[in-house]
Amino acid sequence: MTESKDASLPDPVLVSVALPPGTFDRTSLVGAKVLHAAVLPVVVGLAIRLVEGTFSMGRFAEAWPVTVLFVFAYLGAWSLNSALERYPFFGQFEAAFLSASCAFVPVGLVLHSLLGPSLWRIAVVAGGGGLAVYLIDQFFYQFRESRLVVVPGGVSYRLLAAPGVTPMKDARLDSVDVDGIVADLHSSQAAYRQVMAQHDLTEVPTHHAGYLYELLTARVLLGEDCRTELTVDERPYYPHVKRACDIILLVISLPFTGPILAVALLMLWLDAGRPILSWPERIGQHGEPFQMATFRSVGAGSSQENAASVGRLLRKLRIDELPKLWNVLKGDLSLIGPRPKALHFSPELFEEETLLEYRHYVRPGITGWAQVTHGFAVDEIRRELEHDLYYVKHRSAALDLLIVYLTLKKVLFGLGA
Repeated sequence: MTESKDASLPDPVLVSVALPPGTFDRTSLVGAKVLHAAVLPVVVGLAIRLVEGTFSMGRFAEAWPVTVLFVFAYLGAWSLNSALERYPFFGQFEAAFLSASCAFVPVGLVLHSLLGPSLWRIAVVAGGGGLAVYLIDQFFYQFRESRLVVVPGGVSYRLLAAPGVTPMKDARLDSVDVDGIVADLHSSQAAYRQVMAQHDLTEVPTHHAGYLYELLTARVLLGEDCRTELTVDERPYYPHVKRACDIILLVISLPFTGPILAVALLMLWLDAGRPILSWPERIGQHGEPFQMATFRSVGAGSSQENAASVGRLLRKLRIDELPKLWNVLKGDLSLIGPRPKALHFSPELFEEETLLEYRHYVRPGITGWAQVTHGFAVDEIRRELEHDLYYVKHRSAALDLLIVYLTLKKVLFGLGA
């Protein structure tokens, strides 16, 4: 027997949301991707036929490293793409292109060092064909339109304004298959139980509103009207691997960043004199203060206007971030992480001081998730903190790679704030 409807509670809202397959139904695509990768030996055979004008099993057997490595490249690209597609604001084809570049380019370099000239030509043709197979496969791969019931109450209303959420006004709840129920399980238990009982949705999986909010916005749900519970997993190897990557990238970039930094220091010295650098205190990992290297702010003087113009140029080109590489070398900063804050940083929006402790759980960084999604000039404290907490909660090699890519995109093409 169903419960009677409480007229004081608003009706649930049926919405359509485009989400990656497997988000709610746990669909496995491994079998399909392995089947697609099985096409690559055929591509290698066609490459032999195209390069040499004839096909021979002996030549195909000789080209076995090409076949094996391109199969692994295809599966690696698909695995990385599956991780990247979880993040909103990142196009599907762009994610496919980035993941393919990270998988196929290293394989191409390995083959170039292993193979002779004749097999290398076959590898180039086969690589182009394998890459085309992968990109075509991803082009026809579409997100599934998930149908969700949003239970009113608590912070659920904030989901209706999230990007990608489309209310299904003309559809009846009883006549549409439902993939999931979304509710604020902290404050709308009465409405949730009523919806479950009236529409016989006891077998449908339920998700907290904060979970869907993270999927759609790449931010942790914060605000006075919600109760935020953040769980940060321990990842024993990740910090060491990330630190090693910071040092390696720092060394590799030194031939490029070193001359640029020297020219910037010379320009500032000629326009404003010494000292060129300043060392303000910032909050580091676990709340420990450190002195961060920055270009000195322009003071009074006859050269103030010229120095200010130089400073604007350096900021526009992001060259003003280069002195922080010294702090990366020392271990105060990472290349990627929440932006370092001044010691007096203490937002008065939240009562839970543990949220700020979570933000300082990792090393601060030169660039971060808030900067690439909301712009480097983030001036809304709550929005920036939502992004930073999302990064701390979901930090991974795939997310770091995405931040590096989006940062380079902003710097090189001037996209973003």
